[in-house]
Amino acid sequence: MRRARPLVPLAIGFAAGLSFPGPIPLAAGMATGGLALLFPPLAPVGYAVLGAEVAAAARPRPGAPPAEGEVRLEGTVASLPDRSEDRARYRLRERSGRLLEVLSPEPDWPLAPGDQVALFARLRPFPPPLNPGGRDDAARAWARGVSLLALAWEPPVRFAPPSPLAAVDAARLRFGAAAAARLPPREAALVRAIGAGDRSAVDPATNEAFARSGLAHLLSVSGLHLAVVVSGLYALLRRLLARWDALAARLDPRRLAAALALPGAALYAAATGGDVPVVRSAVAAGAALVAVVLDREPDALNTLSLAGLAVLASDPGALRDVSFQLSFASVAGLALLSGPLRRALPFSPPPGWRGRAAEALVAGTCASVAATLATAPLVAFHFRRLSLLAPAANLAGIPLGSALTVTAALAALASACAAPLAAPFLWLSRPLATALLAVDDAFARPDWAVVGIASPGRLGLALCAAGGLGALALRGRARAACAALFVAALLAPGPLRALAARQRGGLEVIFLSVGQGDGAALRLPDGAVVLVDAGGEARGRYDPGAREVLPFLRDAGARRVTAAFLSHPHPDHLFGLAGVAGGMPVERLFSNGRPGDDAAAPYLARLPAATVLRRGDAWERAGVRFEVLGPPPDAGAWTENDASLVLRVRYGATAFLFPGDVEQEGEAALAASGQDLRAEVVKVPHHGSRTAVSPALAAAVRPGWAVASVGLSNRFGFPHPEAVSTWTGAGARFLRTDEGAVAFASDGRSVTRMEVSRWLDALAWSPPRL
Repeated sequence: MRRARPLVPLAIGFAAGLSFPGPIPLAAGMATGGLALLFPPLAPVGYAVLGAEVAAAARPRPGAPPAEGEVRLEGTVASLPDRSEDRARYRLRERSGRLLEVLSPEPDWPLAPGDQVALFARLRPFPPPLNPGGRDDAARAWARGVSLLALAWEPPVRFAPPSPLAAVDAARLRFGAAAAARLPPREAALVRAIGAGDRSAVDPATNEAFARSGLAHLLSVSGLHLAVVVSGLYALLRRLLARWDALAARLDPRRLAAALALPGAALYAAATGGDVPVVRSAVAAGAALVAVVLDREPDALNTLSLAGLAVLASDPGALRDVSFQLSFASVAGLALLSGPLRRALPFSPPPGWRGRAAEALVAGTCASVAATLATAPLVAFHFRRLSLLAPAANLAGIPLGSALTVTAALAALASACAAPLAAPFLWLSRPLATALLAVDDAFARPDWAVVGIASPGRLGLALCAAGGLGALALRGRARAACAALFVAALLAPGPLRALAARQRGGLEVIFLSVGQGDGAALRLPDGAVVLVDAGGEARGRYDPGAREVLPFLRDAGARRVTAAFLSHPHPDHLFGLAGVAGGMPVERLFSNGRPGDDAAAPYLARLPAATVLRRGDAWERAGVRFEVLGPPPDAGAWTENDASLVLRVRYGATAFLFPGDVEQEGEAALAASGQDLRAEVVKVPHHGSRTAVSPALAAAVRPGWAVASVGLSNRFGFPHPEAVSTWTGAGARFLRTDEGAVAFASDGRSVTRMEVSRWLDALAWSPPRL
């Protein structure tokens, strides 16, 4: 491949990184420009990434959705469905050319790309980040050309003959049924995920365990799986053709086997869903096979460049896809870093099989460390945690995962012909799946297996890229300085933000957007963090504690939760607290003493033993006093909502009121209690429902702001107009978390509303000013 001029993409990289919008434009520009400068074979990747940024930025932003109500949609299915329980998520290309993401019940026939379907749905825009540093679904959808989210309550109807790819999806469904019938649930889910790219049966606990151990890439079909399948197919064809003497005398079996294996890479990628890592590996495998056919020596970096060009040419928005970033970063790390790491080790293997085994172990460790280091900044940026045991877990897990890939792929292929044919391959898969699950559980179990860290932010990503590339290209003290820059950019943001919080002092309260639930974080003058509820979802499919609250706390520099107050043990208040406790220590828990129902028990078991509070109790720290105003001692017969813990958080002359989900009985008792209820800010009781509207309570509180914690487009219609009018009639400005998190600051004399961007300032390492 002709060497490109490196300074051109370097200059364009800086300009594009500073100019174009996106989640990581500065890091993308600097990293790709730096790669092109230090490693000229990667210059095409720099051009491709920057071209993708330009193409994504040039896409027209989606217009406003149509009026409320269901609309009829007709179009062509543009992706394999991603199934979860009885729902399917897929993209739909309308006849007008607009691309939608559809969430609908699954039809009773195989849904596949190319199907012509019609359905009735409500159109919704993708939400922007609702919490500081939160997920930006709107930007990702926009980058992929997806205009709106279509929510359907009935499955789609096909009005044309099935797509030719329907047979692929039918085979996936048949394979899933065969695995579920012959294997235990966890093993069946793992085999389905690895063999056919179908993760719908993987339970949340298994997903979390693979993330903690660093083996998440084994849980879904990725480049590793395709490489195992294609290399195995190539080796098998080569051996078979070499045994055919008449053919081997005329044609090179090696080159013919490569030519015959080429369609296998494309077919496997299509059959397993065509995710970015699989497409990347398919292109790379194709390039390697073509190199064999042409009798050329493939180059890893050039092959990676070609794969990047191919993926981004077909889908420029893939640049902002997490799987794209992690996939290419890990392969680049393997190509650039594993060799230098191995050469840096003063180890010479002895002769014989023991030496070969030792060398394989050392080389595998270096490769695992290289991939872990290369992806660490991106993992921190997107997931706010690092797996400390990932290199060791991969050494033990990858051989099992590779073997399971072969047996699961053979089972999937056999079931595509006839379900009974898959039985022997599923039988072979079972011990491998059991062993892989055991390895994963063992590495995920220790509390110290994962360290939670703050997002490095855009600047941190750019500095990590600069430090990592400098450490590869330079020597001596300059290399040590660049390595130190990489580590500092990765690990320093959290402590810096915690220090900034202590310097600011005062009380900061942020009502987080946690869906249809309650969740508020309080940062005390000494930097300690206190939670009042943390949201949750009754069906357990969405954990706002782990996905919203925990990343926010880590970005704020918190290492532990000093205290958590559980208003009452309903899922929309309790379940998220358990998710937070799974990621950082919760030192103490206060509650109203109610045990909740059977569903609450496993979540309460993950929290520290609760201290029961009653009216008149209080807890104080750093000058902030948490006064308990309810429930009263005679509330034993009250409903769970009315028996909510009611808190008045007082700092100096200012106060915040958290009344949980109290309704008519609880509100009436609170208003008649004679206690001081005045507060500058009130959390609206029971999400602003019609059953929690008390003018007497509103008159007693007389807040300046009333905050309703509600979910976006929630099915309850909260907040109810009557609740809004009650609190605005008492002089409050009404705010709601489905429009974004709401933040306040108190200096002890007055309360001011903070723009959420002030919290985001800390993500850019600039201390916010109140």
